[in-house]
Amino acid sequence: MSSRNSHTSSDINHDSAPRLPSLPRRLPIIELIMSEAILDPQVKQHRRRGQFTFFCGAEPDALAGHDGQLEIVGRCLEWFVFDYEIPELNLTPAQHWLNNNIDQLDEQQRLDAIDCMEFILGIFEIDKVHPKHGFSAVDLLRPGNVYRVCEQVINDEICPGQMLLGRIFPHRDKYLLSGMATIMDNAATRQLKHFISTGKLRPASILVDIDGLELENLLGRSLQDIDRIENIDTLHRRMRCYLEEVVPNRLDFDQFISLLNSSDDPVDIAVRVCRQIDIHCRHEIELIMAYIMTCWFKNQ
Repeated sequence: MSSRNSHTSSDINHDSAPRLPSLPRRLPIIELIMSEAILDPQVKQHRRRGQFTFFCGAEPDALAGHDGQLEIVGRCLEWFVFDYEIPELNLTPAQHWLNNNIDQLDEQQRLDAIDCMEFILGIFEIDKVHPKHGFSAVDLLRPGNVYRVCEQVINDEICPGQMLLGRIFPHRDKYLLSGMATIMDNAATRQLKHFISTGKLRPASILVDIDGLELENLLGRSLQDIDRIENIDTLHRRMRCYLEEVVPNRLDFDQFISLLNSSDDPVDIAVRVCRQIDIHCRHEIELIMAYIMTCWFKNQ
C-alpha cells in the first residue's frame, strides 16, 4: 500500500500552509544523531540514493524554490536519518548510530537517545496553546492520543484548530518537535477530518507505511510531478543521472533503453530493473515504476 494512492492530498487547500523553517533549540541529542549518523561509511554511501528518491530526481529548488532549499534539504535529511532503512543493516541511520554509540553516552544522553527512537510521526490538530509552555496536539491518525508538546519558538504563530504535520520526540514527561514542522490553517484541518470521517482517508492504511516522505506527499509533492512531465528528454536525463551517479555499474542507460524497447509490459520492465539494480526502498520502487510507466506510454 502506498498512501500516495489512498489519500487525496490534491483536494486539501495548501495555499495558506506556510512551511516553517528549521526550528532553533532542537534537543541536543537529536542534533548529535542528525550530524553523526550520516558520516558512518555504511550509511554515507546511501545518501545520494536517498536524496534522489526524496526529490524525485529533481534539484531541491525545483520543489521548494531558491528560498526553500535549506528547509526541504533539512526535511530530506530528517527522513533519511530516522526513516530510511539501510539494506545491509536492516536499520535506519539513527538506529545504527545508537547501536554504535550507546556505550559512549552518559546516562542522560543514553535515555534521551533511546526515547528519540520512539518518535511519533503524523498529522496533529493543535488544541490548547500555552504561550510559555507549548501546546496540546491531538493525533488525527491515532484516535484518542493527545500529546503535550513543549515549544516556545512558534507559539506566537499557532492557534487552536490548526494542523501540524511533523515528527515529535518523547522527552521525559513531554514531547518536542524535531526541528522541522509544517503548520496548516483551520480549513485544512476541517478538510482532513472530513476525509477521515467519510472514508476518503483511512488512517489505519496510512499508518502502515507512514514516514517523512509520506508527509511530503500529503503536502502535494508527489510522484504526480513525474507524471506531469511532458518532455521525454527530461525523464531520460533524470534516469541517466540515477543510473550513472546513484547506482553505477548496475545497469547503464543504454541497457535501460533496451529494456524499455524489449517488452510490451511496463510492469515486467520495472520488475527486471528493480532486480538488476537491487532496489529496496519502497519509495524508490514507486519512483522507478513511475519513470518507466511514463516513458513507456509516451513511446507508444
